Amino acid sequence: VVRSDDITKDPRYGNNDPHFGMPRGHLPVVSYLAVPVTSRSGIVIGGLFFGHPEPGKFTEEHESIVISIAAQAAISLDNAKLFEEVIALNDKKDEFIGLASHELKTPLASINGYLQILGRLIKDSQHQKFLDKASQQVSKLTSLVSDLLDVSKIEAGKLRLTIAEFDIIEVISEAIELIQHSTGEHAITFHNKSEHCMIAGDAQRIEQVVVNLLSNAIKYSPSASLVEVEVISNEQNVTVAVKDFGMGIDADKLAHIFTRFFRIDEAAPNISGLGIGLYLSHEIIIRHGGRIWVDSEVGKGSTFYFVLPKA
Repeated sequence: VVRSDDITKDPRYGNNDPHFGMPRGHLPVVSYLAVPVTSRSGIVIGGLFFGHPEPGKFTEEHESIVISIAAQAAISLDNAKLFEEVIALNDKKDEFIGLASHELKTPLASINGYLQILGRLIKDSQHQKFLDKASQQVSKLTSLVSDLLDVSKIEAGKLRLTIAEFDIIEVISEAIELIQHSTGEHAITFHNKSEHCMIAGDAQRIEQVVVNLLSNAIKYSPSASLVEVEVISNEQNVTVAVKDFGMGIDADKLAHIFTRFFRIDEAAPNISGLGIGLYLSHEIIIRHGGRIWVDSEVGKGSTFYFVLPKA
């Protein structure tokens, strides 16, 4: 800290590069107060400088106030630097996820192809069961890789939607048929009062949302045997509800349920997953101009809703 009643009387004044005093055109400075801005690590990262054309203008009180301001400035600058570093690390992580997922797609496709060839060649039923289990695991891993690639695209702002009019009833029916074939413990019932319901959007992405919600409903209700799907439409919107009768979600977790990589680990430690299905579903619905939310009660189950504008 430097505080001088008359800086011009300091023997060092006017002897230093580059201006040898104040720069040309600068207002005259007699009283002078300078306080360094020092980082947490002790490195000087800036300074606060005050001058006045009359002598004796800065007191100890002024000095104390400026020191306090410099300390707050140092904290702000340190935090800004930490934030920039976190953003850079997060970008690298997203880049790695995208690259790793992309590199996994080709070998998985190759493995799946060879399993299909073996399935046609092997006639023994016991061996065929082994192949079926291997194919199921490859399908799960392929789906996971696709989800990770979607996460990477969303974070990079590159998730593209192919918008066209389609019948959401047909899309939901196809999703139910797909999931129903993969579960032997749950029956999926579809409550629908309309034969057709047209919306404008990306049919493949909306089916992805429904598949995610159905998969979660089955995954998180292992002791139940029923999942219900309902479609309610009016002149402006269509609302889809997927209801399970499983373990439910604690109230304090609901605010984070659509957050990337969020999992309810303590409630379901043995259930696999990375916590990206609901995040992807949220991002897809939001990009369609819709809304997605959940109502849940622990021990009674959860109902996930999403609403989309009609075409």
